[in-house]
Amino acid sequence: MPPLQTTGICLRQWPFSETSQTVSILTSDHGVVRGLAKGARRTPGSFGGGFEPLTMGTLVFFHKAGRELETLSEWHESKSWRSPRRNSAANRAALGMVDLTEKLNRGAEVDQRAFWALHDGLEALETGRLPDEALCRTLWNLLNAAGFGPLVDETIPTDHAAFDPEAGQVCDFENNSSAWRLSPATVSVLQDLVRENQSSSHEPAAWSKSARLLAAWSSRILGEAPPSWSWTFPSGLPE
Repeated sequence: MPPLQTTGICLRQWPFSETSQTVSILTSDHGVVRGLAKGARRTPGSFGGGFEPLTMGTLVFFHKAGRELETLSEWHESKSWRSPRRNSAANRAALGMVDLTEKLNRGAEVDQRAFWALHDGLEALETGRLPDEALCRTLWNLLNAAGFGPLVDETIPTDHAAFDPEAGQVCDFENNSSAWRLSPATVSVLQDLVRENQSSSHEPAAWSKSARLLAAWSSRILGEAPPSWSWTFPSGLPE
């Protein structure tokens, strides 16, 4: 079978040997590719000295059905997002994005929206957007790409709104006392996300609360919280 070539974002890497790496890469048209890059740390070489998380490049690999790790043959880095390496808030946001990306795309059908959701989220961090806003928008887009986008009923008064984690939707708190109560500011953020309003302006606390809500909903879907979220959300998540 001929090699496949695609664009990808490196999510994480692990040392395999003194010269080789195993990597997880979100690609634009093959989902998450996990593979072995033999000799990746050698310079010069086909991998440019190795893979680094939060970089984008052109990947060449050989696919074989049923194999746990693909064989990677080339990687040519074209972009590196540096903001998460320089700013702790951006770092927390980026790790949260990466963990949900990887968890939601395991065994799922290929959906280019997941690739662009992560790409655009990292770009937002790089251009100086508020980290909690970038994180919130990215979590929302990743959930929708995977078919788990929360339902937002805009007819419910904002001061009566809550989120039902069993149904994955905004509801009236008076009709569901076990739901998570929402602040009017959080409801406003969710409504703007539904409308795909990119120019909306909200207080930082509203973005933070909304990101925590989406993270908590994601944990319900996954059956567990991704490991990095204790760092991404140090104040904890709704229960």
